[in-house]
Amino acid sequence: MNHKINIVLFGIGNAGSALINKVVKNRKNLVLEEKIDIRFPIITNSTVAFYEKEGVNYSWEANFIQFGIPFKMDDVLNFVRAYSMENLIAIDATASNSLPDEYLELIRNGFSVLSINEKVANRSENFGKAVQFLADSRGLEYEYLSPKGDKTKVVEQLYNVILKVVEKKKRKEELLGF
Repeated sequence: MNHKINIVLFGIGNAGSALINKVVKNRKNLVLEEKIDIRFPIITNSTVAFYEKEGVNYSWEANFIQFGIPFKMDDVLNFVRAYSMENLIAIDATASNSLPDEYLELIRNGFSVLSINEKVANRSENFGKAVQFLADSRGLEYEYLSPKGDKTKVVEQLYNVILKVVEKKKRKEELLGF
């Protein structure tokens, strides 16, 4: 059985684009060997979101340009609910000042949150503690990775954290007998 992971990616700049391309490149190996099916049902830039629909071939760059529409966070959450998506990971690969304000709401809605947003480093220590506490209390993950260094290294770290989150989820399901 494959574990389907739904990633909502905020930010398609250098790191976000490279992450998608890495997952797509490794998709066959992930599915066959790791039994992990990573999907990007929602991909956003600062103002526009692409919502993947069944039957749309996976060419995210063309689809984003052709089918992207303006969005608000409520639109993202409503889409996830409407399609009963599970195993949710929100990745903040933006430089947004306001997106970290949404982390608690994302966690409340069942998302693990991974961030490489450099603005998070400027937040108070209490911000990180509050996000971490809520994630832990819900059995979810929160991790901030410094975006410093070259893009390849940052993307590799982010990719490895995704796999770590998936492995924790798989172990938890096995322990609970799912």
